[in-house]
Amino acid sequence: MAGYGDWDQLEYRALMSRGSDAERNAMVCWVASGLTAAVLLSWGAAARNASLMLPVVFAVAFGFYAMIHGRQQVRLIAGYVREFFEGSKDGPQWFTRLSHLEVVPGFNVASDWTAATLANCAVAAAVVLAWVFAPGQPKGELMAGLTTGCGVAFSFHSITETARLRQTNPAAFWRQVGRPHADERQGPRAVAR
Repeated sequence: MAGYGDWDQLEYRALMSRGSDAERNAMVCWVASGLTAAVLLSWGAAARNASLMLPVVFAVAFGFYAMIHGRQQVRLIAGYVREFFEGSKDGPQWFTRLSHLEVVPGFNVASDWTAATLANCAVAAAVVLAWVFAPGQPKGELMAGLTTGCGVAFSFHSITETARLRQTNPAAFWRQVGRPHADERQGPRAVAR
């Protein structure tokens, strides 16, 4: 990191560490919720109980939102680093070069859509099983309806949230913050008059 001062190096290292922690926490939450949902799904199927399918939807939703929050954090950190550290050729270029690599044909990176698809498949399985097991239980149709409502709401929101996450450019957010606004530039002059 030639040309960088000690403060810049410390900030860069802290940001990279924070990004790594956010990504690791998101993955741990996603895996834990996936395992929990799988266990709940198997218990519900073994018991032939429609009521146990609703917690499956909640487990998937909690893990998905923890993962989405972690990915948003990582993307904000990456945007900040790209905007303020990777602007010169002297400094690090990891995120800038990674964004160039993602558009190269043949480069295959795990997509946000993969996680959304897996989550929606687990939710769809819970909804289908809830309706299969509903006739054999008291209030089974009510629980199947609640599971369906929560599942549809989660599926819609997960798809729209994933699409929004994929379309945002976190470096552009930091560019807007980095530029002084016209009001801020004129403020001291207006007071001096």
